[in-house]
Amino acid sequence: MPRKIKGYSRVDSDDAHGWLVRIKRGDTRRSRFISDATHGGKRKSMLIAQQLYRDWTDELPEPETSAGKVGVRNSTGIVGVHFARDIDARYPSCVYESYVASWLNEDGRRRNVRFSCSKYGEDEARALAAIARQQQISDREKVESIFERIQKLKSAKKKQLLKAKLVMRARKPAAKKK
Repeated sequence: MPRKIKGYSRVDSDDAHGWLVRIKRGDTRRSRFISDATHGGKRKSMLIAQQLYRDWTDELPEPETSAGKVGVRNSTGIVGVHFARDIDARYPSCVYESYVASWLNEDGRRRNVRFSCSKYGEDEARALAAIARQQQISDREKVESIFERIQKLKSAKKKQLLKAKLVMRARKPAAKKK
């Protein structure tokens, strides 16, 4: 099976032989057919197609990705993490809200883990789900221990920054009163 080439593809039909170069960045779309016949053969036309694609990627802005963006397909802004609201059919007034981290394991099977908003709070449940997705860990205790270590680091850094600010204030000469 031929390898996937980004930006250009081979066209061999009854009427044409060459490379089709295409790119889309934002609202800008470009495409051009590089014919084997007019460019000196298959190898030369491929090199021209590659160079054209490189020129276009240098010229146009970086491609937009959905990572970090909230939208129709991603309500949290975190890839692989979504908010779930489940209603128990036996008790219609009982609603379960959670953040779910999901990924594919090495076997290609879907794995997920839920973190309850009522147990952890909404912000912490979202953070735990993000850690579980990033590390691809379904063991809640491991995820919680990673979260606690991160929180300790953050609070230690906050304390260091606060101390540094206080030291800087102490070093500043007091304003003279008139």
